[in-house]
Amino acid sequence: MEKRSGMNDVEYVLDFVVNLGNKMLGAGANLERVNDTMMRICLSYHLESISIYSLSSTIMVSARTAEGVYGSRHIAVQPDSIHLERLNQLNRLSRTVCSEKPSPSSLISLLDETQQTEEYSVPKVILGYLIAMTSLCVIFGGTVRDVIAADCITFVLFWLSRWLSGRNLNHIVVNTLCMWVSGTLGLLLVRFGIGEQYFSIIITSSMMMIPGIPLVNAVRNLLCGNEMNGILEFLKVVLESVAIVLGLILSLYMFGGDTLQWQRV
Repeated sequence: MEKRSGMNDVEYVLDFVVNLGNKMLGAGANLERVNDTMMRICLSYHLESISIYSLSSTIMVSARTAEGVYGSRHIAVQPDSIHLERLNQLNRLSRTVCSEKPSPSSLISLLDETQQTEEYSVPKVILGYLIAMTSLCVIFGGTVRDVIAADCITFVLFWLSRWLSGRNLNHIVVNTLCMWVSGTLGLLLVRFGIGEQYFSIIITSSMMMIPGIPLVNAVRNLLCGNEMNGILEFLKVVLESVAIVLGLILSLYMFGGDTLQWQRV
């Protein structure tokens, strides 16, 4: 097989599995699923003495061939936005690799191809958010005016979260800032008569920031015996949720006062 820069097959395979695991975690995969995928790929290439150590922030994999050639890889997991379609493509790639076993030197190029996932256009994404928030606002008892107010806030939050994500800020900071803006806008919209029920509007807006998939992953880690990562992920989810409450409290403390009396009950 092709050799490049002195790399052997085991190094190609380990390069592939750690980068695949990194991208899967960034796209929203559960850690247990990622570990299982990396193990299956290593076994499909007949590697032995496979050792995998992974957290939500780092992945370490080592293995050797039947001939005794040893290799190891370590990578820091890069945080990314949850992208279920990209995750689906990564899962499909892992199944293809296990069944067809392509040349180890071609694995990274196959992984790069999955990053060319077609993204939805911004108008489509915004429309999806607006439909979802409209439905939630109605479920939470909002009126037509509340729906309009919630949709206005959703539009602002979409662009704000998009801008903040480009600065690689921690989700705790992002949630605090977004909820502060959401709470402040909600107060203003109620004050000017666009919205009626402040808490119906604000509960609806908070749904954009609730870390639902990370919570499911944290609970699954706990149930699957990966207590260390499960506890860490659960604490992270709790802190991100507390940040939402903190942002709302800050907006009420700074601009609230008698503002809630402006509501038209």
